[in-house]
Amino acid sequence: MRIPRADPHPVLRRMREETPVVKIDGAWYLTRYADVQRALLDPAIGRQVVVHEGVDDPLAMVRRNMFNLDPPDHTRLRRLMAPAFGPRTVARLDRRIGEITAELVAGLDGEVDVIEQLALPLPILVMADLIGFPAADAARLRVWSDAMLRSYHAPRIRVAGLAFVRYIEKRVAERREQPRGDLLTHLALSPELDHEELVSSVFQLVMAGDETTVNLIGNGVLELLRHPGQLRRLRADPGLIGSAVEEVMRFNGPVGHSRPLYALTDVTFGDVVIPKGDMIVPVLLAANRDPAVFPDPDVFDVARTPNRHLGLGHGIHFCLGAALARLQARAAIGALVRRPLELAADPAGLEWTPDLFIHGVRRLPLRVGP
Repeated sequence: MRIPRADPHPVLRRMREETPVVKIDGAWYLTRYADVQRALLDPAIGRQVVVHEGVDDPLAMVRRNMFNLDPPDHTRLRRLMAPAFGPRTVARLDRRIGEITAELVAGLDGEVDVIEQLALPLPILVMADLIGFPAADAARLRVWSDAMLRSYHAPRIRVAGLAFVRYIEKRVAERREQPRGDLLTHLALSPELDHEELVSSVFQLVMAGDETTVNLIGNGVLELLRHPGQLRRLRADPGLIGSAVEEVMRFNGPVGHSRPLYALTDVTFGDVVIPKGDMIVPVLLAANRDPAVFPDPDVFDVARTPNRHLGLGHGIHFCLGAALARLQARAAIGALVRRPLELAADPAGLEWTPDLFIHGVRRLPLRVGP
């Protein structure tokens, strides 16, 4: 079964209605809200990465982080990361996000690519600030992130990944020699992290924080332009920006499905038994349009409430950086929609990421007025 990238929702709707638990290419896809939510909560379903002996994986060390581990290792790593995403840090970064966004949006005039000129640079600058990387290094971080998440070219991914690992190791060594009051120092001096966990955690913070936010901003702008009535509504009431961002995550979110999970024992969904060891893919895009939970699920409503979407995960794997992603999307979309906007390309011809896991447009050409 092929799931179209540009508009996966009709196929996902049929799957949810006809075969809500179905095996595709060796993995079990879940499309009902209740099943997806349960899979993200059930301790009988985990995400521990399986390392196959004899497989050459030069980036194996960056797999050992909380995104790919189960408790108790996941719990330990998340506890170490959590203070960096606390209220004080988020409040400081809120001001910084506003400054960066204002500068980027001020530079948009005429025909622009909102992905290249706003959605991509913003999260890299924010994550560099959060971790403690020099702002001058943001351009390098962006090149590596783009190569790993947007090129889909194995040799390029490998070269960029190894370069990023070497960069992290250099910065860690510097912090151990000269500690500072930043997240990198906190992690570098922690006795609870081994070398692989430290490098991998920093690596994945940048990767996860980058692409999710890029796609959230891009998808949000696109949906507002596709729904001009909702765009007018948001412009008339800017206080709706928070609920508008939540609706983007529900209606056409930046993550198509969760990272692959694995049945740690035989598990049953409805009348289907998934054997121990099989891969499970909870499809967030499908769950977030389940009519059993969301009235009129195919209607884009910037004031929707309640909105119990699963766009940023659920349970112990709920996105640790959710508050930052939301702040950046609110700032970027909120600032952009105050300007005259129109699409500069046919929406049907936009190029989408080829992998449903990362769900977003590669370019978003707009005409932006003064």
